[in-house]
Amino acid sequence: MPFAEKLSKLRKEKGLTQQEMAQIAGVGIVQIRRYEKGTASPTLEVIKNIANNLGASTDELILDKTDEPVSYKILDRTLLEQFKLVSKLNPHDKDAIKTILESMIIKSRLEEIMPSETDIAWSGEMHEVVSELRTGAEEYSEEEINNIVDEAVNAVRGENNRGRGKVGR
Repeated sequence: MPFAEKLSKLRKEKGLTQQEMAQIAGVGIVQIRRYEKGTASPTLEVIKNIANNLGASTDELILDKTDEPVSYKILDRTLLEQFKLVSKLNPHDKDAIKTILESMIIKSRLEEIMPSETDIAWSGEMHEVVSELRTGAEEYSEEEINNIVDEAVNAVRGENNRGRGKVGR
């Protein structure tokens, strides 16, 4: 459904006149009429005002249900196709793939903050610890688990820096 139709439908569902919608949007009534006729397009600021004041999301206002809001962010077409296929899997297989993705993301985060010459044994132990943490931490949110991992890595980095001494001393 085009934006013009969605705007008109939403306004009518909320029992608003075009004048009231204009006040909510922060534009003139003539502009609202243009939006509803499809002869003009609102700015992002106007769309945000409408969405915020009417309890709708900006996505609801501007995207069709057939639009894929994520596809514009995933530039790798192969990866996008794989995500589409994964979305059709049974819940158990989806969970397995999510766990694998989460593990790879954690691994990548750790590699970004740790020197590339990290001890292989330490790296293996850290991967085991993170895996055990995930297994036994179902009651923790993803953010809490990430914070725990971040704290552990910072603690190890602090130990390593103290053991090496500061440059210039």
